[in-house]
Amino acid sequence: MNKILIIVTAIFVVIVIAFFVLGVMSKSGHAPGLKQGQLQACTSIENCVFSENIDGAENNIQPFAFDGEKAVFLTQLKTSVESMGGKIVDIEDGYIAATFTSAIFGFVDDLELRVSDDHLLHFRSASRVGKSDLGANKKRVEALKLLLQRASK
Repeated sequence: MNKILIIVTAIFVVIVIAFFVLGVMSKSGHAPGLKQGQLQACTSIENCVFSENIDGAENNIQPFAFDGEKAVFLTQLKTSVESMGGKIVDIEDGYIAATFTSAIFGFVDDLELRVSDDHLLHFRSASRVGKSDLGANKKRVEALKLLLQRASK
């Protein structure tokens, strides 16, 4: 019985250390950015959502349609991302890149936003490390959409 407890404790400690190491590893890197004026596709469907090309893939999410001036919407978008705990790391013409860091192990996720001239907001939200995000990126994008809907009323 004592050996089993030691083994279980050791496994638990190794798992916690592994998550801590992944959290540290996720701090390096950056968002992929735009390629030919569009957000880049996800490399993994388990830890990323993407709106540029809706082709029925599991990780695709619908873009957000907005009304009004693009510049005004970009300001509202920046404020909304920051209110959700995001740290803006890059702003260019119609493009915003932000990072979100998890509280427990410090995992860093990238949120990229592209505002098109046809009044659509496109999303790419992805974890930097790990196989699965347990739906965190999709929840983040859906929460941002909800904030933007409420702000536009």
